[in-house]
Amino acid sequence: MIGGAGGSGASPEGRGRTSLSLARAGPSLAARRLAAGLAAPAARVTAPVTAPFAAGSLAALLGCASACGAEAPSPPSGAAWAAEAYQVDLPPASTEIADLRWRAPARCGQIYRVRIDEEVPAAYERLTGQPAEHSQGFLALGADPLRAAEPLAARPDASTVWQGRLLYWGPRTHDRELFRELFVSGALLGPASPDAACFERTWDPIEDALALGWPRLPARMAAIGEVWTGARVESRCNRSACVLPQTGGGGPEAHHLACVTMSWRERLDGIYELDGRRVASIASTWSDGQEPSAGVWSERVSLVDVDAGRLLASETTIHHGFLGITREIRIEAVDSCPGGLRSGGWRPEDADALEPAITRASAGLTARKTG
Repeated sequence: MIGGAGGSGASPEGRGRTSLSLARAGPSLAARRLAAGLAAPAARVTAPVTAPFAAGSLAALLGCASACGAEAPSPPSGAAWAAEAYQVDLPPASTEIADLRWRAPARCGQIYRVRIDEEVPAAYERLTGQPAEHSQGFLALGADPLRAAEPLAARPDASTVWQGRLLYWGPRTHDRELFRELFVSGALLGPASPDAACFERTWDPIEDALALGWPRLPARMAAIGEVWTGARVESRCNRSACVLPQTGGGGPEAHHLACVTMSWRERLDGIYELDGRRVASIASTWSDGQEPSAGVWSERVSLVDVDAGRLLASETTIHHGFLGITREIRIEAVDSCPGGLRSGGWRPEDADALEPAITRASAGLTARKTG
């Protein structure tokens, strides 16, 4: 994986808020699931585990808040999600294979809106003093004007790393622009957080956004229905694999449990067409290994422009079964680069309000002096 700050040298991400409208592009995953009456997923994998936050006092307060809640299914298909969230029609492509690899944003700066929406039980909010988060920020990826232009590989593989610039602003930065190095390989973007998939709050908005929004790609040809191992999830997420669901703790009875959780599981769900370009829909899942009603598990649907090797949009939902917290992170391209959502026909409801943010991000990517 690509090295980065704040983790075990293997991932990248981000978070934020601005004064722009928080109107969503479409209903939340949870709302869509309940409205559709979809079935719950099968129990996740392996050994019994419990959420890392299962403290006694919190358990007493929350009671049935999560255990009695409805369980959610896997993400909808990319085409259905695009139609509902962005009013974009994605007809099936004439091929069932695609070359899935990320490509460096060297020629056109990519600008994304990062939106976070949470559902938090009242008991948890009273105990912690943390209300549900509803915020948005902006993340921009591009070439670093202070570095000599690097040659671009025609087909970058997982070991070929391109270095550029990223910037972010949002609530965690108090609307101040934060600049960092960007690392792109054919498989991953970085720096990305190794434990973003299991946390109910953002610690580093940049590393979390890159870890949650951009799935690991195989950097090779892949066929519809193919499954591959995604980015590692580790660090603090491994805590929930070491405890017993009956006690919420460890001890001699839990010594047989391995303190290791699974990597993301990626699946190519479909290949579609948008404005003459191929778009891949990728479904992702991760679990701490416990029953969904008691553990932590995450799901993601993402749309990737195959020809440009860039993310169009993704929506990640993190479920904290024991705590009853649902966290949704939507990342959507708002720039006008070739192959983007807007060039494919999507017009955000707050398009006019977005323009100042897009101008600001573009200027930050090309500025020779930062900070």
